[in-house]
Amino acid sequence: MAHFNKNALALAVAANMSFALPALAENTASAQEAGVVIVTGSKIDRPEDKTLASVEVITEDEIRAHGDQTLSDIISRTPGLYTQSDNEDWGIRGIPLSGLNDQGPASPSGAISVFVDDAVQMQSLLTSNPLGLWDVQQVEVHSGSQSTTQGRNSLAGAVVIRTNDPTFEPEFAARTNAGSFGQRGGSVLANGELIDGTVAGRVAIDYQSEDGYIENIARNEDANDKSSLNARAKLLIQPSADMDLLLTFAHVDNKAGTNAVNQSNGVPSYYKLSQNTDTKSDVKQDSATAKLDYYLTDELTLTSITSGTKAELDTVLDFDQSAGANQIVPRKQEQKTISQELRLGYNADTLDGFLGVYFAKYTGKTDDQFFNGATTLIDVQGDIDIENKALFGEANWRFQDRWELTGGFRFDNEKNTTKLDYQTNLVNSATDANVSTEEDVFLPKLGLSYDLSDKQTVGIVWKKGYRSGGVNLRTGSSHQAYDAEFTTTTELSWRGKWLDDRITTKANIYHTKWKDQQVSVQNGTVTDVVNAADSQLQGLELSAEFAATDQLTLFTSAAYNDTEYKNFVDGTDNYNGQEFLFAPKFTASVGANYQFNKRWMMATDVIYRGDSVSGYTFDGSGNVTDERRNDSVTLVNVNTEYAINDNFRVSGYVKNLFDKEYITNNQTGNVLDVGAPMTFGVALRYDY
Repeated sequence: MAHFNKNALALAVAANMSFALPALAENTASAQEAGVVIVTGSKIDRPEDKTLASVEVITEDEIRAHGDQTLSDIISRTPGLYTQSDNEDWGIRGIPLSGLNDQGPASPSGAISVFVDDAVQMQSLLTSNPLGLWDVQQVEVHSGSQSTTQGRNSLAGAVVIRTNDPTFEPEFAARTNAGSFGQRGGSVLANGELIDGTVAGRVAIDYQSEDGYIENIARNEDANDKSSLNARAKLLIQPSADMDLLLTFAHVDNKAGTNAVNQSNGVPSYYKLSQNTDTKSDVKQDSATAKLDYYLTDELTLTSITSGTKAELDTVLDFDQSAGANQIVPRKQEQKTISQELRLGYNADTLDGFLGVYFAKYTGKTDDQFFNGATTLIDVQGDIDIENKALFGEANWRFQDRWELTGGFRFDNEKNTTKLDYQTNLVNSATDANVSTEEDVFLPKLGLSYDLSDKQTVGIVWKKGYRSGGVNLRTGSSHQAYDAEFTTTTELSWRGKWLDDRITTKANIYHTKWKDQQVSVQNGTVTDVVNAADSQLQGLELSAEFAATDQLTLFTSAAYNDTEYKNFVDGTDNYNGQEFLFAPKFTASVGANYQFNKRWMMATDVIYRGDSVSGYTFDGSGNVTDERRNDSVTLVNVNTEYAINDNFRVSGYVKNLFDKEYITNNQTGNVLDVGAPMTFGVALRYDY
């Protein structure tokens, strides 16, 4: 188990408090002079201050200023989002990544979609991979249903990540980093022209590893050690002025241990775990994307996106969560997706929009086993085939100087065939399954916005969202089919600028009704997913940024989210009036970025996440008598950079500066999840 010296950390922080990067200040200034950030995830490129949908855009400069290492760092400070330690689960507006039901780890269905360079990331990867940010150009977090544009798996929102594209100018960068708990890594990127004026290429590779901060005292080894490799190659081909072809190839290999600690009567043992199984999670993913933009006229663009993704998951879990028994669960999964999107875009002075068609083919294989010593208790193998077709579109019509009308739709068809074969089952009544489902859905969207002035815009949008039905893959369920679930959301938005654009403000107020909600219910010895609940969620999201001086930028954000089951009874357990699990009502962050001069910079974030429910206890009449809760916490993070010269820069960061101890998943059993202690790291980067 790796440890660190807090006195050494204090010296490291003191030595780095004035680090900065001149290029960062210059890039930020030039970006402000050139214009606002462009939102691309809604498939109509729009300035951020004219995008009334709830979206937070984090640019490459902001990633470096905050010292963000992974997507989890961005999620933790974005209003209305929450994340557990080590990115094991996260959610938007109180809805977790996997949704509010238990479909099993092999399920292809989720409530949030994540795209990297137009390639959808497999659900099995999203809580297993830290999603590093090396050479990332922009991250867009879209809150609320994105079903009309993104389709399946975007009921709660979507995250759109874009890495830097190739350019025809030569570029090279390398970074080496180290930190507490055995953190170490190296990164490199190279970019340049391959064929004069026609082909450019870019390669980016990032490798990170660490020992982790949890010790397995039963095995006398690190419990949550991990490593990740992210490699990416891109080719930009411009055969003519009317055509761009972007090819992207990416490989991810992520290995991790167990992120849990022992507990006694709800009191965690920081940071100790006692399990006799060599637990592991190994996820590999390969993806390839071809994006073709053909500029038919000044107004018309034809876009084709062809993408293929393959992911393999190999895990071993300690089922008894102790060192006194030998119950283990090995799992193997393979998931493949091939998709094709063809979209015609139109952009003119008073009208812009798109009309598109989409087709995707998903195949999945799963092999779940459960051993008690040498005895096989469960061995089940499964095959999942899904075909998804869609016709979708959206248009924005500026029918008067200050007014804009938005309309959109998606017609979606999905076929699902799931087969499960139990080779052995000595635990429950679950049996083989061969289930086929098909569903058609129509999802409308309508909005209206009004410019109060050149700097102030208000709007309202109504939209329908959905998540497709399917078959519960959880080992030990009855594997019956369930139907799609639907949401209807009304959202009010406001965007404003003040003091010669030095202050930018955003606000969104939303109300969502959730019908035919997919929930897990206990049915004898098995757990089923059924459409047996209605819910609602409503809230407010605020954010502001203030360029106080040429050197000092202040920013803040806050969100209130109220979730409630309106109609959900599981057997006799009555959830009516209760809030969703792992859904904090309050989240907030404040921060500052100070440029001391052209070489030095320091940024600080203070992040607050309110407490949330992790489980309910019911009496014999089905009434809630008690609840387990996750802790509220306030974390302070510091990041600094210093430019040694035009080529070399050194940076340092501290996460959880005051070493707060807090529970992120107050579960029953022998273990629970806790947040990471204070961590720090330093990096040396070379740019040419």
